[in-house]
Amino acid sequence: MTARRRQRRGRWGGFTLAVGLALGIPAHAAAPPEPSALARCEEAFDAHPEDSDAAMCFFRNAQGLQGRDEARRRLQGLIARHPDRPWLTLVLGHTELLSEPALAEASYRRAALAFRSQGDAEGEVLAGINLRSVLGMRGQTEEAHQWVLRVGEVARASGDAKLEVRALILEAAELSDLGQDLGRAYRLLKRAEALAFPGGTDGMKKQLLSPLATVSVNLGRFDEALDIYARLAELAERTKDAGTEARVRFALANLAFQRQEERPEPGGRSGLLRLAREALAASGRAGSKVFEAMSLRLVAELLGDGPGERREAEEALGRCIDIARETGLPERRISCLWTRAERRAAVDAAAAWRDVDEALSLAAGHDNPLYLASAWRARSMVAFRTRPLPEALGEAERALDAVEVLRQWQRDATSQAELFSGWASDYHRLAGRTLEAGEASAVPPRQALERAFAVSERLRARTLFEALVASRALPAQEEAPEHREARTRVLRALSGTQRRLLEPALSASERARLLGELQELERRERELRPAARRMELPFASPAETGQPRALEQRPTARHAELPFASLAATEQRLGEEEALLVFLAGTDHDLQGERAGGAWVLAVTREGTRAYRIPERARLRPAVALLSGLIERRDGSEAGTAAALYAQLLAPALRGLPPKVSRLLLVPDGPLHDLPFAALRERADGPPLVARYELARVPSASLLHHWREQPEHPPGGEALVLADPDRGDTAPGAAKVASARGGVFLETASLGALPEARREGRTVSEALEDTAVKPRLLMGADASEHALKASRWDAVRILHVAAHAVVDVESPERSALVLAPGAAGEDGLLQPREITELRLKDALVVLSSCRGASGALLAGEGVLSLARAFFESGARAVVASLWPMRDAEAAALLERYYRHLAAGQGAASALREAQREAWEDGEPAAMWAGLGV
Repeated sequence: MTARRRQRRGRWGGFTLAVGLALGIPAHAAAPPEPSALARCEEAFDAHPEDSDAAMCFFRNAQGLQGRDEARRRLQGLIARHPDRPWLTLVLGHTELLSEPALAEASYRRAALAFRSQGDAEGEVLAGINLRSVLGMRGQTEEAHQWVLRVGEVARASGDAKLEVRALILEAAELSDLGQDLGRAYRLLKRAEALAFPGGTDGMKKQLLSPLATVSVNLGRFDEALDIYARLAELAERTKDAGTEARVRFALANLAFQRQEERPEPGGRSGLLRLAREALAASGRAGSKVFEAMSLRLVAELLGDGPGERREAEEALGRCIDIARETGLPERRISCLWTRAERRAAVDAAAAWRDVDEALSLAAGHDNPLYLASAWRARSMVAFRTRPLPEALGEAERALDAVEVLRQWQRDATSQAELFSGWASDYHRLAGRTLEAGEASAVPPRQALERAFAVSERLRARTLFEALVASRALPAQEEAPEHREARTRVLRALSGTQRRLLEPALSASERARLLGELQELERRERELRPAARRMELPFASPAETGQPRALEQRPTARHAELPFASLAATEQRLGEEEALLVFLAGTDHDLQGERAGGAWVLAVTREGTRAYRIPERARLRPAVALLSGLIERRDGSEAGTAAALYAQLLAPALRGLPPKVSRLLLVPDGPLHDLPFAALRERADGPPLVARYELARVPSASLLHHWREQPEHPPGGEALVLADPDRGDTAPGAAKVASARGGVFLETASLGALPEARREGRTVSEALEDTAVKPRLLMGADASEHALKASRWDAVRILHVAAHAVVDVESPERSALVLAPGAAGEDGLLQPREITELRLKDALVVLSSCRGASGALLAGEGVLSLARAFFESGARAVVASLWPMRDAEAAALLERYYRHLAAGQGAASALREAQREAWEDGEPAAMWAGLGV
């Protein structure tokens, strides 16, 4: 390689300016430069035209509008004198990008083609990246995609690792911009992050962090996005980069807006408006039309309805639309149109409908399912404000079809669930407003119940439901031998890294290094994981579905292909002793003060269904946390709070139940996933709910029907019991006894023994000895991950694990049951990716461990817990705890449970009897109320 090429490679960071949605441009200041600065740049380039950094001098000194015009004139003169130096044309595109993207597109294209003709891989990659970004912003997605392919091809052929990193980022940015397969985009960016940090250039790091933050937000990973933006802000400050500062300011304001919608706080709107105005000011300092348009829209969305604020919002949105037209940015125009439509709806319905229809038409032509779904959502909001309620409900149902299309673009279950959680409020709004329509007789009451129930079923535990339906309906996919071998190697390496992380004497620096290595191995394992068996929902044409022409550009979701439960079928299939309580934990009003559907409970029985209002999500969250905290005190002080929650959530519904109902099937939502329903009571001095009813939780009515439709297995089989696993990493004589079954991931090595778990294991075995299900007890070193995986699962009817569990809310796939390894290739951590491959055959799983039913909560999807992983593996029922259980108390409660189970009672009935007995014996709720089935 020549010396010139080596020099250029060392300085290339500033040449790539935009990936995804307008990555900030490296800038030193927005003020006009000294008159001599650009002249010196010109002299320097004439003296050393082979130095690419001499071309970049023009951009660094041309951040103000005046300087930008002067830089363009001088660059055009130099291009005429040095036509063989495409770096000048590339930098010319940089100077044009902020204010005239159409001119930048032409310059980037000329530069890319010139670099190609010269065989300059580095230059073509950098020019191609910038060209792809401008094409994407201008809605030319097909040509943009061709440049993604070209950049990847050139980068791989070059053998240059840094160019390959750039290509990875570009591929991920395209997926993010189009709302397609965000899970893959995230994994590509995390792979690039491992390569770009710490040794990459500042420009490369900015190029990476910007789309990584965007993808994290779209997947609902707000805490991770905040951390990324903080890193990006530090880079912007250190490099005096006004463009990146503008991006970060806007992103933080937008992220705060989304979090306020999820968790409203009093007075939050004024703080958000201040952040939006700061973002607008930053865009002005950077001279960025893109971020000016985005910030103007956010300011307008946050302004109130007073005459002055209404005028300011109208002016801001008019300016935003003008900028979008002038600069050829259709996405900005679409978003400002739908925002203006929503604001105009209250004062000028005709103008609002013109705006929203124009936005929908543009979105349909823009080939972006994310913007199409958002435009349909806006149309439904305009309808709620301007049309009769029945008509508005129809518009909202069509908007959810567009959301379903967006969901289908995600190719793995995790990204489906994460993206879907960001749209849960739309399902809550539609279900709640439908029930309100039934109350007001704007829709026939029975029809309102049926439609609201159907919306609820479309929301809940979708990825789990689809996985289970597919596992029954579709054959297992054959994995290629080389693919299987590659994944085996990665799993072996992953296990080895986790074993190292469990060493208690590991230094902080070595732990950090190994965590980075683990993250990369997890990414590779996910890429190599066999494709999940999915019900591929066929796409329908608008002619088939009656959808308006705006959806012709995208397939329409055929959610009806999944066997969702209807209300009538659910009522018919319930026993006369059963009631299904379906909770919808929505909000009363959104951030703009519009009605958002509220919160409800549907009480479904064989005799019919009734709907009752309950407190909204923002009131439920602290109440549930308070109850759990009081229960933890073990002094009975929770009684008053338990009675208050009973009155708010259950009292009206239970009073209206038929007298024969003795079993409650609970479908929780939002914070109610963490509520110990068993501890609720009608009066502070009265018996708990579990003394009156048998309780069971189900993710959805559709899953309840799915499980009940499976054929019964013949009596007999095996109960596999694992108790007090001995990992063998505690020195002799130094054994530590744990009082609770718990721990966190990085402290797993210090978890103590569970001697009561051994007694529990023996008790379980003795209780089952005279039944048709014969126990196989494994304790200590025999209670191993290897032994569990080697079991014959077609014969296992009960799996009982009395062991520690660790729950990682930030990275749910690192949660684990802590077992003995049992073999050199195992680490003793039975994690969700391994649990789902066990292929249980409708077994009962009992997790006598810490927090087996808790984990990260995704709106709509539910809790990503160890219990959920066992459901996905084929379990019919899972008994697990919401909180850490004391070792002796867990053993005592499970001893009662198996006594009733062995006597022939079902899983939920046996638990009810065990909990009722514990309450009658005066045991605190902390001992028995957290366990559920």
